Amino acid sequence: MNAEPRRWAGRSVRWTARLLLVLPAAAVLLLAVAGPWLVDTDPGRIVGAPYHPPGGPLAFGTDYAGRDVWARLLTGGRSLVVVPALAVLLTTVLGTALGMLAGYRGGFVDALVSRFDGAMLAFPPTLAMLVLLHGWGYSPLVLIMIILVTGVSFVSRIARTATVQVMSQGYVEQAVCLGESVPSVLFREILPNIVRPILADAGTRLAVAVALTSAAGFLGFGADEPNWGAMVSENIEGITLTPWAVVAPAVCLGVLAVAANLGLDRLAARLDG
Repeated sequence: MNAEPRRWAGRSVRWTARLLLVLPAAAVLLLAVAGPWLVDTDPGRIVGAPYHPPGGPLAFGTDYAGRDVWARLLTGGRSLVVVPALAVLLTTVLGTALGMLAGYRGGFVDALVSRFDGAMLAFPPTLAMLVLLHGWGYSPLVLIMIILVTGVSFVSRIARTATVQVMSQGYVEQAVCLGESVPSVLFREILPNIVRPILADAGTRLAVAVALTSAAGFLGFGADEPNWGAMVSENIEGITLTPWAVVAPAVCLGVLAVAANLGLDRLAARLDG
C-alpha cells in the first residue's frame, strides 16, 4: 500500500541529487565558455585600490593589483575548458590506438609499447609540466603537449588490457578467420567493446588535465592572461580582505574537475547499460 509513495519519494530524491550535481556544473561550464563574451571592460585594467571590498559596480571587489575580480573570473575559465578538452580528446585517441595495436599484435609491438608506457608512467606529471613550460614557454600548444605526454600511457595500458580480454571472444577470432583486415577487426569488432573503460578513464584524464592547466597558472606561467588558477595564487594573501578573489575561482575549479570526472563516468555507464 505504501510502496508507490516510497518509490515516488525515492525518485524525487534521486532527481534532486542529480540536479544538485548538474546545475552547478552547467553554470560553471557556461561561465567558463561564455564568460569572455559577457565582459564589457578590459580584465587587466586597474579599477580601484588593491583588495577593494565588494560593493557597487565591483561585485566581487578587486584583486591584489586593483583589477575587477568579476571581470577576471568571467575571462579566466575558457582556457581551462577548451585546452583540457582538446588535449584529452587527442590523448584518448592516441592512447587507445597504441593500446589496441599492442594488445592485438602482441610480440615485439606489445613489448615496445609496454616499455614506452612504463617509462612515461614513471615520469612525474608535475616535473614534465615544469620542464616543458620552462623549455618552450607558456602557450595552449605546450599545455596540450604536457597533457599528451603525461596521459597517453595511462590510456594505452587500459586499452591494451581491454583489447587482450576482448581478443579471447569468439567473434574476434571469427572475424580474423574470415579474412577481415586489421583496421576492420580493431574498429568494428574490438573498439565498440572497450569504449566503457576508456570513457571512464577519460573522465579522470580530463580532471587531471584541468588540474595541470590551472596549476600552470597557479605557478605563475602565463601571468598576463586571466586564469582561475593564477587568481587563487595571486590573491591568497588578501583572502581576508576580498575572499571572493580566491574562493570564487577555487570553487569553479573544483566543480569543473568533479563534473568532468563524474560526467564521463556516467556516460560510460550508460553505454555499458
